[in-house]
Amino acid sequence: MSVDPSTLLDAAHAIVDEQLARMRELHESAQQRLQQLDNELRQAERQIDELAMQLRFAADRAQPPAAGLIEREQALRNTHEVRRKEQQALRKAQRQLDQLMRQIDMSSATLSGAAEGDRADPWVQALRAQVITGREEERSRLAREVHDGPAQVLANNLMGVEHCLGLLNQGRLERLGEVLTQLGVSAREGLQEVRQFIADLRPGKLDEQGLVAALSDYVRRYRDTVSAQVTFEAEPLPRLPAETEIVLYRIVQESLQNARKHARGAPVHVTITVVKGRVRLAIRDEGPGFAPRAVARRAGRENWGLTSMRERAELIGARFLVTTSPGHGTEVSVILALIT
Repeated sequence: MSVDPSTLLDAAHAIVDEQLARMRELHESAQQRLQQLDNELRQAERQIDELAMQLRFAADRAQPPAAGLIEREQALRNTHEVRRKEQQALRKAQRQLDQLMRQIDMSSATLSGAAEGDRADPWVQALRAQVITGREEERSRLAREVHDGPAQVLANNLMGVEHCLGLLNQGRLERLGEVLTQLGVSAREGLQEVRQFIADLRPGKLDEQGLVAALSDYVRRYRDTVSAQVTFEAEPLPRLPAETEIVLYRIVQESLQNARKHARGAPVHVTITVVKGRVRLAIRDEGPGFAPRAVARRAGRENWGLTSMRERAELIGARFLVTTSPGHGTEVSVILALIT
């Protein structure tokens, strides 16, 4: 019994399209729930901030807080934590579903590519999707940092200004001077944090002085900020393409943040060497290390931070390696050929 190849492929594509349509429905449902969770979390954060300000006012004035205020704040914090965990789990599941959809779509498009020459290269589409996803992850991270940093400083200073107005009306000028001094210190710290935030977004030294100078400055600021044991050594390095320098800079940033979370305060060493026309960037910590296969099984996929770094490295044609094992620290390295 003969089978028409075109009919066979049409039937196969119909099955794939049907499954992809169902997956897209799941993806859209997850996206709607994520938007709902984002709104609920923002509302809870505003309410927590308001209750915290009321509690601070009461404490500063040596007055008992309003009935039930502490319980309401704690209940809100508990609800916020539950929603935050749900958001994290849902985002992880959505990323996995998105990856599966891309793989199926790429395979289907590759099979029919010869007959449909006007279709875009599926691998190019996948790369674009990865870039878009990476940007969204970066925006989410920046939003969290702004909320936890500058936004909190402004909220505290606003509370302090309102307190100063109360002291002024009461004629308590000595106490007013003390509070204003505290506000000045807080404002200076907030300004320094904002400047560091801006520098991390687009390091000026990277454009002006190159990768080595920019990384030296970043490691120094990072060491001072988190009181970490971080060393930086670099061999003389020619100027690299702008996109290459920013990718290597971001990989160092991500690696140090990972070390901060997982290396438990162990020393970290950042090195740049040039051997036989190749640049090797290495970030090694002396922390506990981990078993990559076990972590991947628990997470359902490779660590998202490592995936992001790997994708960045591949965009500039570099080789990305992670060397680790329990009890022997972790080393992230990027190897890139110099273009002469």
